Amino acid sequence: MRAKMCILLLILTSRACAQTDQTPASLLPTDPSRLPRLGDSISISDLSIPSKALKEIQRSQSSLKSGDVRSSAQHLERALQIYPNYLEGHNSLGARYVDLGEYDKAATEFRKAIAIDSRVMQPINNLSVVLFLQQRYGEAEAAARRALDLDPRSPTARYMLGTILATEKRKPAEAMELLRQTKREFPDSYLLLAQILLRRGSVEEAKSELREYLAVPSPEKRQNVESWLARLSQTPAAN
Repeated sequence: MRAKMCILLLILTSRACAQTDQTPASLLPTDPSRLPRLGDSISISDLSIPSKALKEIQRSQSSLKSGDVRSSAQHLERALQIYPNYLEGHNSLGARYVDLGEYDKAATEFRKAIAIDSRVMQPINNLSVVLFLQQRYGEAEAAARRALDLDPRSPTARYMLGTILATEKRKPAEAMELLRQTKREFPDSYLLLAQILLRRGSVEEAKSELREYLAVPSPEKRQNVESWLARLSQTPAAN
C-alpha cells in the first residue's frame, strides 16, 4: 500500500520584533497554521476493501472536496469500523483530525497506520508533526528520525527534523545542515536558519539567510522578513 501525503510549507504571519538575539515570536513554528499541513492520502485501489467501506471512503472524499472536514472524518470512521486493517484510511483520518485540531485522535490514527506496516514512512512523519504540535518535542524528534531512516532522501522528513531541533534549541550544527538541504522545497528553512544563527551570535550570517529568503520568487512573508531584517541592520554585528 502507498500512503500519499501532501505537505504544505510553513505559513509564518504577524509582526516582527526588534530583538536581535532571538527570532521574532511571529516567526516561530508553534502554531498549527505554520506547520506542515497534512493532505488527503486516500487511495481506493485496494481490491480487498469491502463494498460498504468503499462507499464510506467515497463519501469521505466527496465531503472533503466540499470543505466539510468533520463529515469526511465521520465517513472514514465508519469505513474503518468495517475495514480496520486499512493503513491509508487511518493515515487520512489522522490528517482529518489534525485539520479539526484533535491531535490526540490524530496521533492514535497515525500509530494505527504504523502498526499495520511500520515500513511506510508517511504516517511516521505525520506523527512527528502531531507530536510537535503537542509540544512533545522529544517524541516528535524520535518519530522524525525514524521517518528519515526509512527515507533518507525525503525533504519533508529532513525539514521536520530540522524544525524540531531548531525549536528544541538542540544540535544546531545538525539542524542547520538539514535546513540547508531543504531550502528549495521549503523556503522557510531560511528563516529557521536565521533563528539558529542569531542564537549563535552570527548576526551577519542570519541577515544573509533573510536576504536569500527575500530573493525567493514571491516570498509569502516578505513584509515581516523585511521588517525583521531592517531591525537587525540597525544593530552592530556580533561577529
